[in-house]
Amino acid sequence: GKEMSPQDKRPSVIIGACGEHYLAGYLSGLGLIVAMPRAGIPGCDLLVSSDRNGRALRIQVKTGRQATRKTREEGPIYLWETSYSTIDRNDKHLWYAYIYLNGWPTGGNLPEVFFVPSSIVVTCMKECRANKETRPFFWMLAKDATKYKGSTGLRALLKTLNS
Repeated sequence: GKEMSPQDKRPSVIIGACGEHYLAGYLSGLGLIVAMPRAGIPGCDLLVSSDRNGRALRIQVKTGRQATRKTREEGPIYLWETSYSTIDRNDKHLWYAYIYLNGWPTGGNLPEVFFVPSSIVVTCMKECRANKETRPFFWMLAKDATKYKGSTGLRALLKTLNS
């Protein structure tokens, strides 16, 4: 059989921590104030603020080892397992950071980060619930994902933070 790398054997809690810490470092490096609240705060992995006005956004981080799949109907899509509890958290001060580790840290590629407002996630999760999916995923077409990816998605998040 195929040899598994030690990276493939990491438990999901470690994968999640990896994404949260990567994002905290990334945002701190951009000059934002980042706090990691204690575990157990529902729907909030990071608090992010700019020093301009002291307001903060909550960020829920979802991390995946493999985030893309090809479908016959829609073509390539990005997807991350996401709980239905997100439906009750539609709030302009809550954003989701969907992270595709992309083989990081051993593969030489940096993770891909998508900054998505909660309203978009809620809409997708409501569709999943209507379709009675037992393992719900937030998903987006690869072509639509560009507006949330990296610096483009970050600009939208910062606009909300500073408004």
